[in-house]
Amino acid sequence: MTHEPQIQILPYKHRSRFFWVLVIIFLVTLPSLIFYTTGYRLSFENEETSIVTTGGMYVTTDNLEVDVYLDEEQVERPRLFRSAYYIQNINAGQHRIVVQSPDYHTWVKDLPVDSRVVIEASAFNMPVQPQLRPITLYETATGTAVYFEEDITDRVFAEATSTEPFYFSTSTATTSFQINEEFVFVESLFGTTSSSSKSVFGRLLDEVGKFGFATATPEVATTTSTTTEEKTLRGDMELIDTDGELYARWLGSEAAIPYYFCVTNTPLASTSVRYGEHVAQAIEQAEGSTSTPLILDSNRICRTQIKLDHLRQDVFYYNFFPNSSDLVLMQLQDGIYVTEIDDRAWQNTQLLYAGTDIQTVVENDVIYIRDGEHYFQIATEIESN
Repeated sequence: MTHEPQIQILPYKHRSRFFWVLVIIFLVTLPSLIFYTTGYRLSFENEETSIVTTGGMYVTTDNLEVDVYLDEEQVERPRLFRSAYYIQNINAGQHRIVVQSPDYHTWVKDLPVDSRVVIEASAFNMPVQPQLRPITLYETATGTAVYFEEDITDRVFAEATSTEPFYFSTSTATTSFQINEEFVFVESLFGTTSSSSKSVFGRLLDEVGKFGFATATPEVATTTSTTTEEKTLRGDMELIDTDGELYARWLGSEAAIPYYFCVTNTPLASTSVRYGEHVAQAIEQAEGSTSTPLILDSNRICRTQIKLDHLRQDVFYYNFFPNSSDLVLMQLQDGIYVTEIDDRAWQNTQLLYAGTDIQTVVENDVIYIRDGEHYFQIATEIESN
């Protein structure tokens, strides 16, 4: 008869000894853990070992399939989350962060990293080649857009890509096609001109009938305070054009102010080197302002207003980029652009669609355009086949 092995309880003396060994290990390693987590590192670059302090960078991306480079070296470490990179052990100083992907515009920032501080940034990448979904008056029974002129390929799709197939009809007869109700809806958006989404430039152009302007999205409330000032709201962020300049203004609490409104509280000369001369000048101007005062938060100084770069062109239309309060959609003289509000170092501005005879509408967080007599929805991502 076989007997099952008996597991004996560890004697009390051995358990006590094991416990105190673990306590000693913890107490010995605790200073090293604190040393590491507070940003201190041992440097072996020189002949003598030295202690250096490091910082970190937290970068979010709107595109999952991107490559991230820090000072021209690709960041190989896995993401902290699906849409974010957390880069550690960065020596204090200025560092260039690059986020890029094939067929997308590249996002670049030069940002200062301070010891024992994690700096934040948010990258965005728009397609280099416009991605358009055709919206036509007639469509086939299966919902395919129908064109009656083949020159649409040369006029629009020579520089853009269609996200859906479309059909050329060799006949002008429409009996075999059905009316596209979406076309009727989109056409009505452009047929209703509302001053609520016009900039100062737009109202001036409206007088000569060069462009039309569409209604703002339902979630955007707009109020007009003077004849030269117009405002558009999304949450606690406000877009305001004043005397030909476009600004983003924070209206919420000081505790919730977005990180890119704030910089390290240093002398203006240092701020100019670290974040750009335009940031230092904006802080200097805000020091005496009552409408857009500065916020002092520990070792940070925060503006409540940031000027948007419109590339020295007139702004015919502006609105918040769909599903974002950090990006702005602007129709300028030569096309439609997306710009970030974050102006540290510079504002990344990326071309979404080029054209001069176009109109823009953002409705329910969808971007529609009218190019000549044709209507399209702009896709902001490249669809994988």
